Amino acid sequence: MRKLEYVSGTGSIHVQLDADGVFAGTATAIRGRAWSYTVGYRSLSGISRDARECDIELKVIDRARANTLRRVADRDMMEGTPGTIIADGWSQRAYIVKAEPSDINDVVVTMTLTVVLLDGVWRKPHTVEYLPLTVSADSYEYLDLPYDLPYDLGIPLTTSYIEAGEWFESPVKLTIYGTAVNPAIRIGESWYKVDATVPDGGYMTIDPISRTVTITDADGAVIDAFAKAHRGGGLGSGEYIFEPIPTGSHEVAWDMSFGFDLTWYEEEGEPPWC
Repeated sequence: MRKLEYVSGTGSIHVQLDADGVFAGTATAIRGRAWSYTVGYRSLSGISRDARECDIELKVIDRARANTLRRVADRDMMEGTPGTIIADGWSQRAYIVKAEPSDINDVVVTMTLTVVLLDGVWRKPHTVEYLPLTVSADSYEYLDLPYDLPYDLGIPLTTSYIEAGEWFESPVKLTIYGTAVNPAIRIGESWYKVDATVPDGGYMTIDPISRTVTITDADGAVIDAFAKAHRGGGLGSGEYIFEPIPTGSHEVAWDMSFGFDLTWYEEEGEPPWC
């Protein structure tokens, strides 16, 4: 590993595991991958990527850093808030469940960390920003019909495109900035809708990894809005709030009354080699 760190789930404290004073080496076990399955008659069933344990040998010179790692890892366990292992830009939710010293001297402490990787996949985020319409409709000459009618054209639905992953479908995270009333976004053939208002200065987070929909106001207060999200008939229904996007190019459309960030995740069974 060229870069390895643990980010606590409570407080977002970053602990480098490849910096001066702490050395995780190649962290070989993290490179592994494994599918779970049941063998049948000339078949496999129950195929999934489950959580798995792996060991990381750590050599510690900076004992203060080892104390920080111990404290945040134990706090994450007690609070039930998994941290994140980040390896060369790829991340996965994880718990550090055990640290077993094997050698202690005046200079170096050698220990083995037992890490539980929870997601079965490693993820790398890619974020695209979509801005709201900031110019009044009156400035758009093409909206004014060339006839003396009691109405003009409305602002057309704005479209753009996003290029998703090449190999697998991708989970999509949406961060919608207020003010937004009943925001609705279409990506390809799927709609992502929430019947709620995002206040000015606040934002809504639709997170496919934690399966949560929340609204954070300007003061930092967080409201659970999961019950307000459209879930249609579930996966593949066209209105499932956590619908992943297929590979390739997809049209993105919304009414442009609000801005949002669209984050799609590459997923791999192990961190890529290059």
